[in-house]
Amino acid sequence: MNEPLEDRFARHVEEEALFADARTLLVAHSGGSDSTALLLLSVEWARRRGIAVVSAHVAHGLRGPAGDEDARFCARLASTLSLPFALRPVDVPSSRRKGESLEAAARRLRYAALLALARELGGALVLTGHTRDDQAETVLLHLERKLGRARGGIRPRRGDGVVRPLLPFSRAELRDLLNRRGVSFREDETNENEGFARNRIRRNVLPEMERKFPGTTERLARAGGKWGQRLDALDARLDQRIALERISLEGPWPRRMFRTLSAEEAGRLLVRAAGTTGRVPGKAQVKKILTRLLRGDATFGEEFAGGRIEADPRTVRLVPAVEKSSRSGSTMAP
Repeated sequence: MNEPLEDRFARHVEEEALFADARTLLVAHSGGSDSTALLLLSVEWARRRGIAVVSAHVAHGLRGPAGDEDARFCARLASTLSLPFALRPVDVPSSRRKGESLEAAARRLRYAALLALARELGGALVLTGHTRDDQAETVLLHLERKLGRARGGIRPRRGDGVVRPLLPFSRAELRDLLNRRGVSFREDETNENEGFARNRIRRNVLPEMERKFPGTTERLARAGGKWGQRLDALDARLDQRIALERISLEGPWPRRMFRTLSAEEAGRLLVRAAGTTGRVPGKAQVKKILTRLLRGDATFGEEFAGGRIEADPRTVRLVPAVEKSSRSGSTMAP
């Protein structure tokens, strides 16, 4: 007999120590099937252990009445489960950076809102509903964009306190859980728009690969996890070097340091530094800067991740883009 999903979820959380030392779990609830299942599973796990759970919904203001109904749905489910509910609106259109897609802006603002709320709650863990399917889609998306292993897969736990406890589980089995319990969820109509690369991969590419080669999703997800572990090891080496140099990840960095890093390490340093500004540099941008550094161009500046990399004979620095001001509000029900 198959082990119930509830038990497998609890065992996974315990074995990987995903919620270690947590006093509060902040569950990001969009209203979709994955995050709704995550909310149910997290509440059951936490209540057995006396750990608080807060449901949070970030309203992006992009879907009009449908988005408003998403927020009301999330608030109703939180009330049904006797949970505190937090609504965080963000202004995506006015807060987009130059060259930033609507999707990327929404993601950046969503995480910023959730992490800010987590701090207000005294250091809560932020739980998101990324699944095994999301992991496989991410691998294909990175391969399509010629990023390959340079980005890795979705991490089970990030350094800032974001945790993805559903990565071992499929979207189908999470929906089965909701069906068994008679719990509804919201469908986001924008997920049908195949103008977005992830939607096209989700709706067409991955299902076709799964049809031709059963087990593809699981194999891709496993590869994404391995890529992530490899990058984590690379990051650990970089962190040690940064500590020895007594500098910050964001720089500025001594020019001499790049002569002692491998090309992979130097590229990863630039990518991580750009990530602290919320930007994602292209592979070609990274390669161009490393080429100029390695051939010894004394002084130069190059566009990079919306900002600039500026180098002189002694120093390399990342100059981030100037941010536009943003407005946001917050409400929280007891």
